[in-house]
Amino acid sequence: MPELPISEEFKLDVLKEMGNIGAGNAATALSTLLNYERVNMHVPEVSFCPLVDIPDLMGGAEKSVFGIYIRVFSEVSFYAVFLIDFESAQTLVASLTGHDYPVMEEMGRSVLLEVGNIVTASYLNALSHLTNLTFLPDPPLLAVDMAGAILGTVLAETNVAEDHILVLKTTFV
Repeated sequence: MPELPISEEFKLDVLKEMGNIGAGNAATALSTLLNYERVNMHVPEVSFCPLVDIPDLMGGAEKSVFGIYIRVFSEVSFYAVFLIDFESAQTLVASLTGHDYPVMEEMGRSVLLEVGNIVTASYLNALSHLTNLTFLPDPPLLAVDMAGAILGTVLAETNVAEDHILVLKTTFV
């Protein structure tokens, strides 16, 4: 059977839809954690992005954030990165625990790690069903730094040889 010509635009649309389904599952998991509060999400953006532009996608290289990142092994290995600003992180921790645990202390960090883990696992489960691939995530790691530094660390660990990478970006509100 001859191979069908598939445009790059079509491939990006497929990835966007897969990202949309995965992000929808992640938003549902986050809503469940928040006692079924409404969690809105922006439609995922999918692009092949120059490495130098990655920090700008996250609000700027110098923006201080919490970064939860998880290395995922499969036939296609990658990192899932969950970034959240300080104010949103504090609100999230308080909403989940009913206490004002400081996000810079152990309990606050633990809650953020678990949220990142659950949201990422929900996303990966949806992708697994869509692709028939098995994804094996490492335990999550937490970093508190500038977005550019966190993303630089992740990119350094991947030994990226390309000058562009595939980015699926979703925002939860």
